[in-house]
Amino acid sequence: MMTTPITWNLSDLYAGVEDPKIAADLGALEARAEAFAAAHRGRVGQLGPEAFAAALVDYEAIERDLQLPASYAQLVFSADTLSPAHGALLQRVEERAVAVGRHLLFFSLELLEIPDDAFAALLANETVASRRHWLERARRERPHRLSEPEERILMEKAVTGRSAFQRLFDETASAATFRLTVDGVTSDLSVSEILAKLYDPDRAVRAAAAEAITAGLVDRSRLFTYITNTLAHDKAVNDRLTHYDHPEAARHLSDEVDTDTVHTMLDACTAHFGTVARYYRLKREILGLERLTHYDRYAPILLEETAVAWDEARETVVDAYARFAPAVGDLARRFFDERWIDAEARPGKRGGAFCMGIAPDRHPYVLMNYLGKKRDVMTLAHELGHGVHDLLAGGQHFLEYSPSLAAAETASVFGEMLTFNALLERNLPPRERLALLAGKVEDIFATVFRQTAMYRFEQGLHAARREQGELVADQVGAVWQEAVQAMFGDSVEMGEGHRVWWMYVPHFIHTPFYVYAYAFGQLLVMALYARYREEGDAFVPRYLDILRAGGSQRPADLMALAGIDISRPAFWEAGLGMIDGLVSQAEEAWRTVQATG
Repeated sequence: MMTTPITWNLSDLYAGVEDPKIAADLGALEARAEAFAAAHRGRVGQLGPEAFAAALVDYEAIERDLQLPASYAQLVFSADTLSPAHGALLQRVEERAVAVGRHLLFFSLELLEIPDDAFAALLANETVASRRHWLERARRERPHRLSEPEERILMEKAVTGRSAFQRLFDETASAATFRLTVDGVTSDLSVSEILAKLYDPDRAVRAAAAEAITAGLVDRSRLFTYITNTLAHDKAVNDRLTHYDHPEAARHLSDEVDTDTVHTMLDACTAHFGTVARYYRLKREILGLERLTHYDRYAPILLEETAVAWDEARETVVDAYARFAPAVGDLARRFFDERWIDAEARPGKRGGAFCMGIAPDRHPYVLMNYLGKKRDVMTLAHELGHGVHDLLAGGQHFLEYSPSLAAAETASVFGEMLTFNALLERNLPPRERLALLAGKVEDIFATVFRQTAMYRFEQGLHAARREQGELVADQVGAVWQEAVQAMFGDSVEMGEGHRVWWMYVPHFIHTPFYVYAYAFGQLLVMALYARYREEGDAFVPRYLDILRAGGSQRPADLMALAGIDISRPAFWEAGLGMIDGLVSQAEEAWRTVQATG
């Protein structure tokens, strides 16, 4: 599947975990932060436009430079969570980052106290005005900020509180093995490897894999349930102290989206759960099964899937990007040529995939676990979309270069659509075409409807934790089962074993209520891609302008550049209608297969 191990080269950050430059950089950063505080604490509101601009640039530079050791520690830990040296480095960097943040905290708090008329005067300075969006976004958090001593306590305690439990989850999940027995042969698999078995054409293998996943999670259920309870309660305490009136509010404010808009989208998705049931009834017919269980959801349409070599995956994705815009293809190719990707699946490596941006003047890195499946090709396309987005946003100042989470999934999902449609345009045999369509439908369901169900689960989980106190695993499982079963209706039987599968999802641990952003991004992309199909090359510059904007505008304003109003229910309905259309294409493809034998 991969002719050689595909691992990233992090040497342009640091030479290794023992590089003395890490400690030197952290020490220098703390000294800079301490000097910044000595120069400006208690005086931010009295600074004139020029002096404020200079202070803002210094503040930004410290925050930007802190990303190098912080990102490096996260990257090496994700690549090998079992290494004690990596864990120690991550902890050491997090502790020193808090020390730096402690000195900088006053700046954002004093910024909130500047009267509106004085703030407007500061914006007359060009340097200040160029960071206006970040400043206004920070000032919108005024009702939720505490005094500096209180904020400092929350910041420092997070290292031994929330962050510690997140690390415990990551280390436990990455080290976990799941014992699979098939035809008398037993093997111990990582979470990524065992989840891949759910796509096996042999139903017995899928069933055995599901049993192994359930057994492995049950063995760790006490720990995972305790971590989940602790973090849910930690969030409730923070929300109370910072005056957020519901569990989702902090996420939405951070993402610069209105709660009403998010709920409008989620309600529309929930109303279309019937599309999911319709498709899985079709899949049950294609597979020739009397009933579908939860381990049949990802059963392949083709009984034998040819492994996709890494080089083929690379060329497929890069070519799809280049057909959209040659410059975009060139950016995607750099990830391979310059070794910005770690794709080798190995023990101790974090599961899943991500793209980590660092700073406008630094390139991002992609982590994934490539196993040679077609869905891995789509994952590669997804993460490279994030990477291209990051590179294009490199013209922004650091404070405004990272898009909000609500907009962050746009480029990644658009990259998937480019790759999928490039594959669909090939002259494929009828069953291969059906398999490609089915795979895309299932990917979109996972992005839109499954994430909606998981968001509903989080709503139920946090509400139950706040109302009932600490929950046992079965209580959490009941909330999970109800939310996921609602997505499938009567088309798929989830089964009792599925009740514990919430335990392996890292989003619930690291970024509560983030999962809506996947559905948000997918439906935005459906609209954007429809515009591209209508307008052709004329659309490309406007799309690239959206990516170049990074985090300098709210998601609603970014979409307005393409003539899209995300507050209207009709917008979300249009995207969901396109998903219905893909299911219709799959139904037609199945009829063609039946007709041609």
